[in-house]
Amino acid sequence: MRQFLSPRFWLSIGALAGLFLLLVVAFGRDSATPGAEASDIGSVTDPRHLDLVSWVYLATPAPGFAFDAGITTSDLALQLDGTRTMVIKAGTPGEIDCPTLTQVAQCTVAADLLGDAVLWFSIIPGPPGPAIALPAVVDVLDSPWVQLANGWVVRRASKVERSCPDDTSSLGDFVRTYGEAAGSTFNVEQQEIVRVTCQPDGVTSTTVATQGTVTGTSVIIGTEDDGTGESGDTVVPSTTVPPGP
Repeated sequence: MRQFLSPRFWLSIGALAGLFLLLVVAFGRDSATPGAEASDIGSVTDPRHLDLVSWVYLATPAPGFAFDAGITTSDLALQLDGTRTMVIKAGTPGEIDCPTLTQVAQCTVAADLLGDAVLWFSIIPGPPGPAIALPAVVDVLDSPWVQLANGWVVRRASKVERSCPDDTSSLGDFVRTYGEAAGSTFNVEQQEIVRVTCQPDGVTSTTVATQGTVTGTSVIIGTEDDGTGESGDTVVPSTTVPPGP
């Protein structure tokens, strides 16, 4: 009992307790660091894996539809052809950069899908056509995917045509040689990149720029009185800005 209550015993207990507290502080600090890094990573725009790129025959917004701060406030139905209609549900994030959205056959949609559900979308100008001119391929990923300069990740053909006066040995060699100065062509029917060019070409009237979209800008699509007693469709296009440094 005397040994249990001796000063040496309590000093040993105190030393162990102090060591335990130091370990708790040290491990707590280390565990907080990855969390901060994860937050930093989350602030960077992730590449968008797109399962579908198609022209839009007719867009039908639900009454009171608005696109505010990069989010849809109600449903938007996109008729792709005679048998397919894509419904973008309220609360879906995306981009709308087609000022003539409610006119027939004026826009193209790219979408990240989970089954029939749209997880993210981008609507850009472009009437129906066999191909779409897209930004440069900047990274060749695991087959059959490539990443474009605007962050889109899309499928590619097993053999991508390389169109340039100077020969390159492969698609990867082409990307390393020409970088973002090049362009690419997306075949709508095949749903894949089929061609890259060292100088972007206008395969169709649809071209997706590498600039970003300000998702904080409100885009309202609905009906309003134009002063003549008749209501017409109103589309306020989103604002675009050049890429940051």
